[in-house]
Amino acid sequence: MPRREDLDGDNIFVLHDFLTPDECQYYINASEAAGYGDAPITTSRGAIIAKDVRNNDRVMVDDTKLAAELFERLLPFLPANIDGSIPCGLNERFRYYRYTPGQKFDWHLDGRFYRDNGEMSHLTFMIYLNDGCTGGETLFNLSRSGGIRMDDPVLRVTPTMGKALVFRHRILHTGAMVLAGTKYVLRTDVMYRAS
Repeated sequence: MPRREDLDGDNIFVLHDFLTPDECQYYINASEAAGYGDAPITTSRGAIIAKDVRNNDRVMVDDTKLAAELFERLLPFLPANIDGSIPCGLNERFRYYRYTPGQKFDWHLDGRFYRDNGEMSHLTFMIYLNDGCTGGETLFNLSRSGGIRMDDPVLRVTPTMGKALVFRHRILHTGAMVLAGTKYVLRTDVMYRAS
């Protein structure tokens, strides 16, 4: 059974042992079989490759069955209400990320995903599929000032196999550079609908 640990209340929390080691290896193998490519960033001009900001590898897979299975496991741990909305599922578009030495994703905010039926995402849901890399932590800027300064408080989450990380899209964060080894992540969004 996963165990929830709050890092910043409902804004940032982890679920230890969300996936088993066998499940993690299955998803790593599936992602490698699907084939990785460059990971773009989303800008006002659309998706672009900007290796100075983000240079990790990515593969996207749409999987409604996986979304339903993981949501059922995740639901008991989710905030029951965000801005008058209740959790209703996961975005079926899964993004697998692979980071090798020298790869990172600079400071950014995650964007919302909207459905035509009014559902929208509020939370990022990512699972670390392996451990054993050096670096690669997810860092959060907890300053409410809106800027990044060297003296701002930073929360550090270390990749651990099977650990899920859930956080509000509006929180500034970065995927720190991997220094040694390889880091694999499975990521999607938690969808909410008006209650």
